[in-house]
Amino acid sequence: MQGRDPRDADVRIVESTLALLRDRGPSAVTVESVSHTSGVAKTTIYRRYEDREALLAAAIDAATTEVTLPTGLSTYDTLHWLLGQARVRVQDIVGRGTVAAILVDDDAPFTEQLRLMIRMRSHTLVAFLEERVAAGDLRQGLDVKFVVSVLLGSAVGQVIRGREPDERWADDLLTLLWPALTPGPTSPQEPTPSPRRTASPPQASEPER
Repeated sequence: MQGRDPRDADVRIVESTLALLRDRGPSAVTVESVSHTSGVAKTTIYRRYEDREALLAAAIDAATTEVTLPTGLSTYDTLHWLLGQARVRVQDIVGRGTVAAILVDDDAPFTEQLRLMIRMRSHTLVAFLEERVAAGDLRQGLDVKFVVSVLLGSAVGQVIRGREPDERWADDLLTLLWPALTPGPTSPQEPTPSPRRTASPPQASEPER
C-alpha cells in the first residue's frame, strides 16, 4: 500500500489555517489548532513550519498569487474582473475573523504582514488604473490609490455586514462609481458658487409728525 502523498498534508495545513483565519481570526491559529482541524500531526507541521508566524505567512502567500490581467477587455470589464479577484481574496483569506482582528489590532505582527501583502498585491490594480488614466479612459487627475482603497474597502465592508462580496456587489459598485471615474459631463464638477446677494441699503424712516 502506497503512503499518502505528502502534498496532501501541505494542502490540508494551508486550508485549515485559512479556515481558522476567516472564522476566528489570527489568534485562533496555533500549531495545535491547525493540527486538530487538518488531521495532520504536530510533528509533521513543525517539520514544515518553524512556528505559527511562519504558518500564517505561508497560508497568506499561498492564497494571494500574482494576478495576470486578461487581454481584450474594455476598461469597465477589466475593472469588473479585478473586483472579482478581490472578492476571491476576501473570501479565501479575510472573513469576519480577520477583519475583527485588524480593526482592534489584535495581532500586530500579523496585521502588519497582511497590510504589506495587500499593498504588494494591489499594485496590479494601481498600475492598470494609471494606464487607463493616461489613455484617457478614466478621468485625468484621478487619485488611483484612493480608488483602490474604496474598491477594497467595499469588499471588506460587505464582510463586516455579514454579506459575501458577490457578483451583484461588483455590478452595483461599478454602477455607482463609474460616473465618478470616467471623463465627461458625468464626472464630478466643482460646485458653482451661488451669486452673492447684495443687501439692500436700509430705508430711511419717515420722521414722525
